[in-house]
Amino acid sequence: MKQERFEALHQAEWEAFENWLGHHLRIIKNQDETVSQQPFANHEMPQRYRNLCQHLAIARDRGYSLLLVERLHNLVQSGHDILYRANSGISGRMLNYIAGGFAADLRANLRWVLLSTLLIIGPWMIMMVVIRLWPDFIYVVIAPDDIHQMDEMYNGDDAFNYGASILRDSGSNWKMFGFYIYNNISIAFRAFAGGLLAGLGTVYTLIFNGIHLGAIEARLINIGAGRNFYSFVLGHTAFEIGGIIISGAAGLKLGWSLIMPGRLSRPDSLKTTASSVLGLICGSGIMLLIAAMIEAFWSPHNFPLPIKIAVGIFTLLLLLGYFIFTGRRHAA
Repeated sequence: MKQERFEALHQAEWEAFENWLGHHLRIIKNQDETVSQQPFANHEMPQRYRNLCQHLAIARDRGYSLLLVERLHNLVQSGHDILYRANSGISGRMLNYIAGGFAADLRANLRWVLLSTLLIIGPWMIMMVVIRLWPDFIYVVIAPDDIHQMDEMYNGDDAFNYGASILRDSGSNWKMFGFYIYNNISIAFRAFAGGLLAGLGTVYTLIFNGIHLGAIEARLINIGAGRNFYSFVLGHTAFEIGGIIISGAAGLKLGWSLIMPGRLSRPDSLKTTASSVLGLICGSGIMLLIAAMIEAFWSPHNFPLPIKIAVGIFTLLLLLGYFIFTGRRHAA
């Protein structure tokens, strides 16, 4: 069905829902049920809300215009707040979004998330294989001084006393916390803002970081520092890489809105898409903040490697469980 016919078929239903929302909000504001006559009875609201959710799902699935999807999304969000008595304040909306809206948003943009994952994990795996087979190839992708510094960090005199060479005093943890936040956020920002270059900046950032991550990991394994390396990174990798992937997904979607704006002008398409991925960016920022906290205060500690592995698996499963199982009632 074409979008014009879809809109004509349901326009009256959407307008009635909008009027009901306006009527309900005026009652809340004035505490007066005689403000105006509502377009339909309150007991009809749940069924109409379910219909609206279905219309939103259809609009997304059929690739209707972002303007229509945004309108239906706003109606569903407002209806959800009233139906589930959600707090309409900023703090309430933030908590509600963290509780499940973020996961629902990610699932709704799954194709961009998968593409972003492929762009960073693909080069990562390829570079792992290349550096393992031809160790000197790392000097092609990373400067010798950086390689030397990395070797010293993870492969000191206590190469087999894992973790001891990367322990820090507690005072420097706060300093490193700030550095990790800056580093993580700057990578994520480049991955997102690169979408403004029709997505090319995002693609470059993801591939570049994938190559470097794969090269560093393979190099440290080659020199026998793999145990130190994994002891340090396992705890925060899920949140850090996950946050960068989600930022990349938002950047790719932003870039696509410029390449294929549909019926909108490119500025309007960009504005609508930027608004639709705002939640993903905020969620990504929270993930990177958590990653920085783990990296600064947990990762340097010299706990036995099995404990570090267990924590790494736990954080990964925690994230997967959140994104797969939560926010089902937020989704249309």
